[in-house]
Amino acid sequence: MKTWREEVLEKFIHIPYSLLLVNDPDFLLNDEQILQQLRSTGYEVVHFHDSIFTRYLYETQFRERVEQDELRLLIYSNETEETCFPYDFLQQGYHIRLHIRDLFPKFSAAVVRQLDKDDFDGLYAAHKSYQGSNSDKETLEYIVKHVYKIPYELIDSKVELYKMLLSIHYEKKQLPQKVQEFLIEKLAERNELKGMPVKRLLMSTSYFFQYIEKRWVEFVQQLSALEKDLILEESAFYLAHPFSNPDVRRLMNDLFTEGYIRKAKIDVIRSFPSWMKSGIEIEKEDSMEEKLRHLYDKIVEQIPAASRYKDWLHMMEWMAEYKCTILEANKREYEEEAYTLFQQVNGAFEQWMMTNYRSLTSLPPIPKPKMVHHIVQFLAAKRAQNEKIALLVMDGMSYVQWKRIKHDLENKGFTFEEHGVFAWVPTLTSVSRQAIFSGHFPSVFSQSIHTTAKEENYWKTFWENNGVLKQYVSYQKGLGKDRYKKEEIAAFRRPSIKIYGAVIDSIDRFIHGAVQGEKSLMSELQLWLHTDYLAQLLADLHDAKFTIYITSDHGNTESVGIGRISEGGLAEQKGERVRIYDDVVLWQDAAKKINGIPWQGAGLPKDYYALLAPYGQAFVHKNERIVSHGSISIEEVIVPFIRVIAH
Repeated sequence: MKTWREEVLEKFIHIPYSLLLVNDPDFLLNDEQILQQLRSTGYEVVHFHDSIFTRYLYETQFRERVEQDELRLLIYSNETEETCFPYDFLQQGYHIRLHIRDLFPKFSAAVVRQLDKDDFDGLYAAHKSYQGSNSDKETLEYIVKHVYKIPYELIDSKVELYKMLLSIHYEKKQLPQKVQEFLIEKLAERNELKGMPVKRLLMSTSYFFQYIEKRWVEFVQQLSALEKDLILEESAFYLAHPFSNPDVRRLMNDLFTEGYIRKAKIDVIRSFPSWMKSGIEIEKEDSMEEKLRHLYDKIVEQIPAASRYKDWLHMMEWMAEYKCTILEANKREYEEEAYTLFQQVNGAFEQWMMTNYRSLTSLPPIPKPKMVHHIVQFLAAKRAQNEKIALLVMDGMSYVQWKRIKHDLENKGFTFEEHGVFAWVPTLTSVSRQAIFSGHFPSVFSQSIHTTAKEENYWKTFWENNGVLKQYVSYQKGLGKDRYKKEEIAAFRRPSIKIYGAVIDSIDRFIHGAVQGEKSLMSELQLWLHTDYLAQLLADLHDAKFTIYITSDHGNTESVGIGRISEGGLAEQKGERVRIYDDVVLWQDAAKKINGIPWQGAGLPKDYYALLAPYGQAFVHKNERIVSHGSISIEEVIVPFIRVIAH
């Protein structure tokens, strides 16, 4: 049976033009597999979001080859009208429109437009047997049941509500807003759910986990308070509680072992049912071992199935939780097992990066950013009128360090929405951080690719091009070194500031001073967190009505030296996992002599060639152990993108 992707790709067959312009207002090309298939048939794909940027790419990289029919270039825009494209492009090229109603004519286009492309396979199959009208109401009723498999009419108790919510949030289902609103309306009719914050529980994953954690602590404490000689499983309180349901407690177990919710701490020792022990802090060592075993098995199981960028984002979350637990346990046998596991993951990730990373550069920045240069584009697209935005870039912060930071901030009342994004390769500050503040590929800032001196100018120029005058935009770097002082934060110097960008480089300093590897890095990080610098900054930004985002330019990984090499420059003193060349012959020669990974990925300047160190290795003195960055390990490439929800 034909797939929805094949139906889209059919529109690009047998087109005798070297320049193809596509209006895709329904984001049908926001799909890795389609972009990879287009590339395999000879297309170079560029997402059009900025006319100046696209013109620059066209003139510097594509014009000559397109005009000589040596390259087929597909430029697509998410705008509705073809007038978004330059006039000379339209004169020279062939124009196509993609519409969601051509794929799903029987459904409401307004509803389908909101669905995640990952749900389109099920939607396409369900569409074949649909007999209803294309109204929003009938479309929603059908897809909620047949695509999302949510039997909303059967949710008439807290148990059924918990089961639905646990499934949605644990499995990271991206429910469209219209689907959420539909479910909220239906559930509001249930008397059994009166008084529950159903809307927030459904719409916010962070709020749901926070809510369920509080209910769990209350459940454990109330059971602890029951009479000593009472069998807990036979008590009326236990039997009536949603947590006693087998389906609910099975899902709860995974939340504890994967770190989504914290265990309850108790003072009274009781004979709890065995299933509850995964959620109670009793024997810390046994509990830690169980958690590590669960995460290890989950990661190993998922390696062969990881084929999309989202699969690797999930993988990084599990690996970060696993590594954090390993560092906390501080046991040699765990560390050896972790190294072997991370080697296995990175072997698969490296292969995926070599084949698929290029496609990420052609994806749009919404509904969610995929790469770090998408972040500022995403913020501009989502920003409400007069909304104040603060973007804090934690230089060098990996997902592992974020887990530790998150735990500290949660204890101080903060909650978060989390997502992962891909850094630019090579994973160097001057490459990836400039991409964040400029919103561009590194090839656009080729003149400053070895420095970060122009970041402020790039940041202010981007926002000016998006309707915010420079006097309302602030930039600051070098934060986090001393005690926190509100008067030193540029966001608060003038009440007119609407956009604030800042670099907190504490972690990067800890990385380059980590003489005992990741352990000393995490120790330094913990000491820094005790100063409350970050918590106070977030609280003050929140009080000043900023919408706050946190991200990183690249992560880091522990490596062992394989020996220094003389040729090639280091883009940073401590970027020892990459060598940079400006001569292709020297680069190719070095790649033959050195055990490295030659990288000339999409989006880099013309004369910028990178030789990357393999996983666990660095171009430093033999056997020297360091924490560094620059290469393509999953710990360096995938970084968190966080929205601070509440304080």
